[in-house]
Amino acid sequence: MLFITALATFIALCVLGSLARSGIAGIRGALAANGLTIVALIAFTEQTREGALWLSVMLANFLMSGALILFYASFRRFLGHSVPWRRLLVALGLFMVVLYVFTYLHWNLAVRIVAASALHFAILASLAHSIWSTQRPRGWRYSEVFCLVLMLTAVAGHLLRIFVYATGLEQSMVMMAPTLWNVIFLSLGVLVMPSLTLGFIMMIHDRMLADREREANIDFLTGVLSRKAWWSEVERLGAQVRRGRTPLALLILDIDHFKRINDTIGHPGGDAVLRHFASLAATTLRASDVLGRLGGEEFVVALPGTALQEARLVAERMLAAVAAVPCRYGDKEWSYTFSAGLTRWDGVQPLQDVMERADRALYAAKQSGRNRVVVDTSVPV
Repeated sequence: MLFITALATFIALCVLGSLARSGIAGIRGALAANGLTIVALIAFTEQTREGALWLSVMLANFLMSGALILFYASFRRFLGHSVPWRRLLVALGLFMVVLYVFTYLHWNLAVRIVAASALHFAILASLAHSIWSTQRPRGWRYSEVFCLVLMLTAVAGHLLRIFVYATGLEQSMVMMAPTLWNVIFLSLGVLVMPSLTLGFIMMIHDRMLADREREANIDFLTGVLSRKAWWSEVERLGAQVRRGRTPLALLILDIDHFKRINDTIGHPGGDAVLRHFASLAATTLRASDVLGRLGGEEFVVALPGTALQEARLVAERMLAAVAAVPCRYGDKEWSYTFSAGLTRWDGVQPLQDVMERADRALYAAKQSGRNRVVVDTSVPV
């Protein structure tokens, strides 16, 4: 069984190793933890051959517990939590003292097993709490539930193991004795690391998918929705408009004389203006409004449940905010303005046609002097 577990751990290590170049925190530590586990399992096999106690008991337990601590630290780093190294090392040191006393000074397998299970119980319980307490705006993912259930199962197993050996229900003199309780706990215990690694790989996979999704949906410069993501979200809002007959206003905004800005303060300065504008717009809009960047210096906003007159007031507040808070770049403040075209969508017409109406209103705002909002006159207010 130990050989099969070592093989499973090695396979998990190889799969995890393929993700090492992703740069995600915690992977390299988890790789080292799996490596230590394999060495520990090899050392444990010496108990079946009555090998030296320093190898089959002291070193094997040190490596196995150290591997779990290292995995715990790696998982905490992955979750963005700090690692309490001092407490972990103190706990490991105390465990090794107990192990030494009840191996060399007063042989007692039950005490050693209770001490090992207590340490592993504390580590796994803390790790389960770390997963539980991590903020997740999108709710629980399957991989997180898998890891949490796995850790809680291991925690329950260690509690039962402590009870069985502390109360004398199992009185074996050697850990590898083929008794019922030994077989049960050994089977559960040796599967913990490969199972945890599998769950960790699943969580890494989810993290990488979320990162790729964010890269596809979020404009890297301004942090607002990309054109494609904004369009998809507004198409979804259009379906709600058709069902509920609620108004949906669309606003296209374009920073005035942006080429002149780039020529004056350079492209990095132009990027600073774009970020400044996106930040001001986001703070002015409501949580339900959908802000995106169409490209270049052009942005777009969908305002659900908003009539044209109300949407115009929103746009004018944005104009006032931009005028009141210039962009700071370098050691200077740079003022700029924007123009906007506003229209309404009933959710029935093609979105492209509605965007063209808003674009014509934007063009009218540019032609009439810029730094203003023009409402599409082809739809009733």
